[in-house]
Amino acid sequence: MNMNLKDVAYETIKQKIIFCEYKPGMLLSEAQLMQEIDASRTPVREALNKLEQEGFVQIIPKKGTVVTALSLSEVNMTFEARLILEPYILEHYIQFIDKGKLAGIREMIQSQITSLNGDSVGTAVYPEFCDSDDLLHRTITDAFTNKYLNSSLAHIYDQNMRIRLLAGPSIWERHKEAAIEHLELIDYILMEEKTKASEAAVIHLQHSKEAAIRSLLNGDMPIC
Repeated sequence: MNMNLKDVAYETIKQKIIFCEYKPGMLLSEAQLMQEIDASRTPVREALNKLEQEGFVQIIPKKGTVVTALSLSEVNMTFEARLILEPYILEHYIQFIDKGKLAGIREMIQSQITSLNGDSVGTAVYPEFCDSDDLLHRTITDAFTNKYLNSSLAHIYDQNMRIRLLAGPSIWERHKEAAIEHLELIDYILMEEKTKASEAAVIHLQHSKEAAIRSLLNGDMPIC
């Protein structure tokens, strides 16, 4: 599908924010964005306005556009929404989850765990764990057929990727624990054990929330 320049600008800037190339608190220059995207001022401004509505940036009069920092409230709201929706999807839509794709993700996660060979530090590979984490949860929610909530979930996962990557090595042990929890969750889904899958998801999300908050309060993530 061809995208117009506004869409190109929006996706380009959003991806750089999500994957932390544009870090929280960074001042974005319109002129530099125009050069990077090869677009005029209008589509760049339209993209920034949309990103402000979604909470990725803040447009400050006479100063410019700043990438929003993560707040304790943002982290809490992100996980609150996930704790409501993901167990519900597993309870009511588990039969519609793509089992073939899920089996492939399981192999990916198992390979990532095996590749560590007992090493305790994984700063070079933690982005791979973030990617498999994101892919797993999006695959689960792809089974959901509510288009209104799907849109909200997509935004939640975009913000959650920022949380994962910004916390990064500071919660590396949590990444490894989460990978093991993912394997258990996937096995329950493949067997369509919906209650056990839902319970496993709740425990997994609670642990991840606690780790993210610890990282935030310890100063590992920039906050507003």
